[in-house]
Amino acid sequence: MTINDKVAILGAGVMGSQIAAHFANVGISSLLFDLDQNLAENGLRSLEKIKPAALYSPRYMKMITPCNYQNDLEKLSEVGWIIEGIVEKLDVKKEFYAKIVPYLKEDTIVSSNTSGLLHRDLCSGMPLEFQQRFLITHFFNPPRYMHLLEIIPGPYMTPEFLLYIQDLAENILGKGIVRAKDTPNFIANRIGIFGMMFTLKLAQDMHLTVEEVDKLTGPVIGHPRSASFRTADLVGLDTLAHVSQTSYEKVASDEKREIFEIPKVLQKMLQNNWLGAKTGSGFYLKEGQNILSLNLDTLEYTPQKRVRFDALRLAKKEWTLAGKIRAMAYSEDVAGKFCWELLSNLLIYAANRIPEISEDIVNIDNAMKWGYGWELGPFETWEALGLDKSLERMTAEGKIIPEWIINLYDSGHRSFYNRNKLPIHVYNVPGKKYKPIRENPKIIHLDILKNSGKCLKKNWNASLIDLGDGVALTEFHSIIQPQFNPLDGSSLDMISEALDMLTAQGYRALIIGHQGLHFSVGVNLALIIKYSEEKKWSKIEILSKTFQDITQKVRFSPLPVIAAPFNLCLGGGFELISVCSKRVASAELYCGLVETSIGLIPGAGGNLRLLLNLKKAMSPARPGSFPIVQKAFENIGFAKVSSSAKEAVFLGFLQKEDKIVLNPRHLIFHAKSEALKLAERYQPPTYEKELILPGEAGRLAIEMIIDSYVKNGSISAHDALIGKKLAYVLCGGEKAGPFHPVDEQYILDIERETFVRLCAEPLSQMRMEHMLKTGKPLRN
Repeated sequence: MTINDKVAILGAGVMGSQIAAHFANVGISSLLFDLDQNLAENGLRSLEKIKPAALYSPRYMKMITPCNYQNDLEKLSEVGWIIEGIVEKLDVKKEFYAKIVPYLKEDTIVSSNTSGLLHRDLCSGMPLEFQQRFLITHFFNPPRYMHLLEIIPGPYMTPEFLLYIQDLAENILGKGIVRAKDTPNFIANRIGIFGMMFTLKLAQDMHLTVEEVDKLTGPVIGHPRSASFRTADLVGLDTLAHVSQTSYEKVASDEKREIFEIPKVLQKMLQNNWLGAKTGSGFYLKEGQNILSLNLDTLEYTPQKRVRFDALRLAKKEWTLAGKIRAMAYSEDVAGKFCWELLSNLLIYAANRIPEISEDIVNIDNAMKWGYGWELGPFETWEALGLDKSLERMTAEGKIIPEWIINLYDSGHRSFYNRNKLPIHVYNVPGKKYKPIRENPKIIHLDILKNSGKCLKKNWNASLIDLGDGVALTEFHSIIQPQFNPLDGSSLDMISEALDMLTAQGYRALIIGHQGLHFSVGVNLALIIKYSEEKKWSKIEILSKTFQDITQKVRFSPLPVIAAPFNLCLGGGFELISVCSKRVASAELYCGLVETSIGLIPGAGGNLRLLLNLKKAMSPARPGSFPIVQKAFENIGFAKVSSSAKEAVFLGFLQKEDKIVLNPRHLIFHAKSEALKLAERYQPPTYEKELILPGEAGRLAIEMIIDSYVKNGSISAHDALIGKKLAYVLCGGEKAGPFHPVDEQYILDIERETFVRLCAEPLSQMRMEHMLKTGKPLRN
């Protein structure tokens, strides 16, 4: 099998083209088939417009070859894996399988991306040789971003073929693998669609508005920001109805079958072609600058009202997700009653699906986390609620609790998982005892390491953890904003103290990383606003200087320091990772210096770091100093953020030798491996004493461009002020010029001085306050 060389995707629709795109992202070329050449080429061209982007770079389109069934079927003999994604009709699929069999190599694997048809039906009547290499591989949309891949093998699947696909999907494509049983809608959609349809019913029964429900079913209970109705709009109400109807028709023995029946409100929306985002109207409708919500009783769109509930107020006081979930579910107001009914019914439903859709708890939890973006799976959520209190209330309310849950509780157990040590153990329902979870050795659990005595040091916002083999890790866990991890004095102090401690104790390397939602969105903006309002400019100067000094300490550390960034890595996040010896980055890295969007410039070394990165990247072409400064100015001035780690290399936020990891769960493992390699013969970088920058001539050239932008109305006067301050720093201030080199510290000094002055600008303060309140930039 040589799948790593080429695959074939049958069906160039929305999913087929995006699956081909993701193979291109990882360096595997594909043949993208459709009925005729025009359809295949249209599928390929659609990748240029689709949002969010399916490709890491449009350049990767060249790895996808459009083909058609009439002329190109013989090319199937070139591939090792064929993924079928044609129309969801059983007879059409089976007819097509028979058509392609003559062109398959002996070891070619065939899989279907079906979301609703059963494996046994697809294979019925097919030759044994075909069944031995056929399985269902259900990618979730969009396949680049959704971690979940549900795999459903048949009884005759050759084990070696199955293991090969699982290994490639996990280690090359970066997927989280869930083995599902051959049941309608498999695992994630069976439970997820039940949850969405039950939410709709409950909202109507309790007379809650669309916006109220979305406020109660989003991040406050560990679900995505799109919550319930916004998610339905994004997925498409026709798709929601189709998947729900599949369950209704095919799971006659389901105790909650009636929930899957399409309710009248959804039927009417489908009749009106209110299908969600694809038609512009669904549960929400954008009208000018306003977003209206649907009244579920009258089916009229009305302005949204501000959502206020005691449950939300109580949840806001909690620091942990588990605490927030308990606050919501056990609150006595209408919001609490809604959350309790939703969660209790959802958890019981999930428990009743064992062993129907899965033999174990882990696959169900993982499917919902990776396919629906929940922070906690159903059984992890149940642990957060507490088995004692939740079961007592369920029993009092007459809810029918699954027998295996009662057996677990009566045996004295109060959790589904045992995470006190590695390996993690999980309650095995058929065996009625805890069994170890078999995991890929590339998965490192930082929380379990901390709880098992490996935490060397800890403060409010960061910890130092021993990973073994002479490698330690500084982990961020902001007490105020754990999702975004803004950097402040305590997190910076932890890095500085870690370097001193590890060096003294003979450690080999340090990693900076964690397993939260985002790496870091930069320095604590609220603190800068506070000091600006109080006009405590010396404190802002000290904050900037401290950050600069600590990043320089990291840069010249005798130990190699590896950064493991992922998702959002903005402002100070980049300033921190850029000084590390190497970066092992998640493929999904959204990195940039965005300070101009809040009226500032980078103030913790970002200007210097980007200049040095671009100088290194562009030096083979010997462009001179001005093109380097020009690209740095464009990246910082326009607050560019990479759409992937690959683009971060192109923009200069990562370097060519940095490692990119597709599977986010393997990130810390790869960072540790790279740390150990570097530790063998590590030498810190050389201090840059003679940095050539264009000086006044370069600054004047950039200022002319800025003035032209102001004249044509592209930017405001305050944008121009910020741009000119940025040009001053990047061009080297008063000292630099073609024959007057400057050193690193000089650039850091003029950066810090400029940063503090911009903090004193009233319009910059307005931008900072607006960003903190709304999460959006202000143009003033």
